[in-house]
Amino acid sequence: MKYSHSKAMAVFYKIVKLVKNGVLMMIHIYAKVSNQMIVLF
Repeated sequence: MKYSHSKAMAVFYKIVKLVKNGVLMMIHIYAKVSNQMIVLF
């Protein structure tokens, strides 16, 4: 039980890390695109 719980936590943290990286990436790309939009219009 303890082992499976820690394994689940490890997977959870891995997913959280991936989501955080994904969100940061999206914000970065969105900022770039919105800046280009401001320049274009």
